[in-house]
Amino acid sequence: MIEYIAVCKIKLAEKSVQVKREKKINYGQQVVFCRGDMETAVNFYCGKKGVSAVVQGKESPLKLQIEETITAKSIFAEKVHISKNEEEIVPAGTDNWMGCDESGKGDVFGPLVCAACIVTKEEAAVLKKSGVCDSKMLTDKVIANLAKDIEKILQGRCITRVVMPEEYNSLYDDYKKEHKNLNNLLGDLHAKNIRVLLSKYNCPCIIVDKFGKDQYVLSGLEGLEKSHQIIQITKGERDTAVAAASILARNGFVRAMTELSRRFCMELPKGAYLGISETIQAIIQKQGIHDLQYVGKLNFKNFDFLR
Repeated sequence: MIEYIAVCKIKLAEKSVQVKREKKINYGQQVVFCRGDMETAVNFYCGKKGVSAVVQGKESPLKLQIEETITAKSIFAEKVHISKNEEEIVPAGTDNWMGCDESGKGDVFGPLVCAACIVTKEEAAVLKKSGVCDSKMLTDKVIANLAKDIEKILQGRCITRVVMPEEYNSLYDDYKKEHKNLNNLLGDLHAKNIRVLLSKYNCPCIIVDKFGKDQYVLSGLEGLEKSHQIIQITKGERDTAVAAASILARNGFVRAMTELSRRFCMELPKGAYLGISETIQAIIQKQGIHDLQYVGKLNFKNFDFLR
């Protein structure tokens, strides 16, 4: 049942549906999913006929989306690697390695955040035991607590780079003028984090959660790829170092969103769908059209009216 729930979380996270809270219930587990102001509880049960899921509550777009997602016949067609060992990614004999991941790339509002961590085998075991895994499978509260643990255990061997919307928009425009795209920007941010950590610590292997062509990251490493093993792999969060980086990145994103919501005196929706248009109009009416650059990623189609 644990694997079933984990896969559901991943599939729903891909559609900007997040976990708000969860608890044990008789014969199973209840997970409350949310998107914007909507939330829906799902009860997962494990019986003689296997795992079943019951979606609770009144009819809503969120409930419909959850029902369509978790009952789809194809949901388990793919092999989702959620319990693989680091040994399957990290080369044999590697005592320490770096993991890199990001958050906010697909969110209309808020920053783009990149993080990197260097872990040892012993630290990876401790982190995994404490609950470190793909941040998409965790609530924001759990992420905040795990981020503190990660920073405490790794000390200075981790870095989080938060690119707030104003800086993001400026950088994106600069890259566009050079005929580059968002992946070029993201690759350079990862490369900079890697260079900063490698300037302080010895680390032979770097694992990056793959988001595009390898060259996006390699082009910014300034030759370090010649002396270090750079592994770019999809679903990299199955590695504990990458998972730790995903947690730090997500925590940086959530904290920045909280600050932006406080600054603009309104709850800013995460993701790229529910409540986005309404929030954009609310910001224009309250703050003025000029202030959109301070809160949103203007390259999204939601802001086409500005062009």
